[in-house]
Amino acid sequence: MSAKRVAILDSFRFLAIMSVMLFHFAYLWSNVYPYGRFFGDTFAYGYYGVQFFFIISGFVICYTLENTSGMASFWKNRLIRLLPPMIVCSLITFLVFTAFDNNNFLPNSHEAKNFLPSLTFIHPGIWTMLVRQRVNFCYIDYGYWSLWVEVQFYIVASAIFFANPGAFFRKLIMLALVINALNWIPTGFMLDPAGYHLPHFLQVSLPKIYFFTRMFDLKFYLNWFVIGAFFLRLFMKRKIKLLSLEGIGMSLLFINQFYCIDKWQLKVIYLVMLLLFCCMVYKESVLSFLDKPFLRRVGVLSYSIYLIHGPIGVLLIYKLGHYLGKWSPIMPLIVIFMAIGFGELSFRLYEKRASAFLKKILFKPKPAALPVDIPVSAG
Repeated sequence: MSAKRVAILDSFRFLAIMSVMLFHFAYLWSNVYPYGRFFGDTFAYGYYGVQFFFIISGFVICYTLENTSGMASFWKNRLIRLLPPMIVCSLITFLVFTAFDNNNFLPNSHEAKNFLPSLTFIHPGIWTMLVRQRVNFCYIDYGYWSLWVEVQFYIVASAIFFANPGAFFRKLIMLALVINALNWIPTGFMLDPAGYHLPHFLQVSLPKIYFFTRMFDLKFYLNWFVIGAFFLRLFMKRKIKLLSLEGIGMSLLFINQFYCIDKWQLKVIYLVMLLLFCCMVYKESVLSFLDKPFLRRVGVLSYSIYLIHGPIGVLLIYKLGHYLGKWSPIMPLIVIFMAIGFGELSFRLYEKRASAFLKKILFKPKPAALPVDIPVSAG
């Protein structure tokens, strides 16, 4: 992939992480912030930055799969990328809340048991179920839910790809179509099967199946990843005939996703996301306004920024914002730059070294072949 396209993707990550942070710092917790509803509903839909991340991830992960030698190598690289920042960010979040959250503002962030779902990237409900509900697990940071969605996509995408690389895109679309169809099953049918006069064993099992499958929430977000895979297909100049299975399938996915979005503002954001990727594939010069060193750098650091910004940023504004008096509305900007600064320090001082260390362990160099002694025949 060209350096230009990589820079554009990094700038897309900048847009995504900024929208998420502004959603948290200028809207979501406005009832406890000193500036209250100062920003109104301006950033009410910033949480869709996570969906934008999913599209980017679909594009990047599918590209990575095509350039990875095997399943083991793919997962080792994912571990190297995901785990070091998660360790340090979850630990810092825990320590900060243990020391400063005297009012138990966000209790989940200072409970040591919550390291388990956070560091394993596995839904807390699954861990709660495994221990037979003796302990109720949550994430250290409520924003970590999206990492579980990402990991589910890695599992699905890698399994499909390495089973049959040539049919990867077609099978991914088919899976998404099946899941979209299942998502149309009425919730009442699953939760109250007795009302549909179903056999007794279904009345007992369907509610259990419903609550269990809700923990595997990729089914609600798979379309976003498949959209990213679709744009990679276009980027790689692989033709998709409109009347082929891929063409019809993608058309249905695009339409269904548009239909399922319940607010017109989100529909507009959805179309803007598609437009940005279309420009990247076909007219990258249109996106030259995003080609700025600062934007690209924040995009590179976006994973660590995402992991650290949530509860800590909210706590900082909650605890310190009132000291600024009438200037308290600048607190979101201050906290955003603090999160970016942390991301830069973490990347330079910790993540690069941790990644290098893990690479040495997980990708041990093969020992050089010993010379073969060739016996000399007598005589």
